[in-house]
Amino acid sequence: MGETRRKPILVVDDDPADREMIALAFKRAGVESPIVAVEDGQEALDFLQAQGRFRERHPEDLPSVIVLDLDMPRVDGFEFLRRVKPTLDLAAIPVVVLTTSEFDKDLSQSYALGANSCITKPGDFERLVEVARAVHEYWCEINQVPKGK
Repeated sequence: MGETRRKPILVVDDDPADREMIALAFKRAGVESPIVAVEDGQEALDFLQAQGRFRERHPEDLPSVIVLDLDMPRVDGFEFLRRVKPTLDLAAIPVVVLTTSEFDKDLSQSYALGANSCITKPGDFERLVEVARAVHEYWCEINQVPKGK
């Protein structure tokens, strides 16, 4: 029997240091899923739609979860949610907003646009590892989504 291919985790954050820390936190948490890290919502849309530098992405490689920052250039987290959540093929992909914002308005807007969870970015790396482990366990292992094409 062939090994089951692990779906990637898509990390969307404009800060290169944050992208690297989040990816490292998933690795430290023992997550074996590949991490695809992009710098803004437009690159994330390109990945999801297999366009631009991601045009070679396999159709079955849609992410199991999207970890999304809100404040980014070009296409921010809110606009990303506006474009993705109404799309039938993409709506079931869980989106976890990981942000430094603690404004109720930002959290309310994220949920209103279809975010599945909102988490404040921890300042401590070990806490980020705990968050990565919890995100993976719940959204990649426990949560059920419709089977992709």
